[in-house]
Amino acid sequence: MDHFVNQAGSFSNVGHTKKDLHNRLDAVRRNELQSFDADCVISYLTAKMVIDPKFFFEYTLDEDDRFGNLFWADSTSRSDYGYFGDVLSFDAMYKTNVYRRPLVMLVSVNHHKSTTIFGFGLLGDETVETYTWLLRTFLVLMHSKMP
Repeated sequence: MDHFVNQAGSFSNVGHTKKDLHNRLDAVRRNELQSFDADCVISYLTAKMVIDPKFFFEYTLDEDDRFGNLFWADSTSRSDYGYFGDVLSFDAMYKTNVYRRPLVMLVSVNHHKSTTIFGFGLLGDETVETYTWLLRTFLVLMHSKMP
């Protein structure tokens, strides 16, 4: 900030405050961290496919080519849906994670009345289009078997 003040001649000529500068730098760092985190998640999920050939994930990018939505399910979840997918519960936790995005679990109960997880979605927003994408992706994965 001192450099900006020296070049501009005074604080009033700079056009922003020290707090504005800190906020901007923080936003840039957060954006870079999210891009790095997204790359790490995609790498991790890709590696899971090597270990579990029936592991599945799908993601979207937004108009700025940033991480949008993510859906994933493992082979156990896919198999369980074949047996226990008559009823599907849609449970969303809204913006309780560090990225302030909705986390959605697609669940039901098995023959022991225990919770069975069919898949997860980490969504970019709460629009109808996003939830439609999630449910369509889920149905494609489950070979169009409707609950």
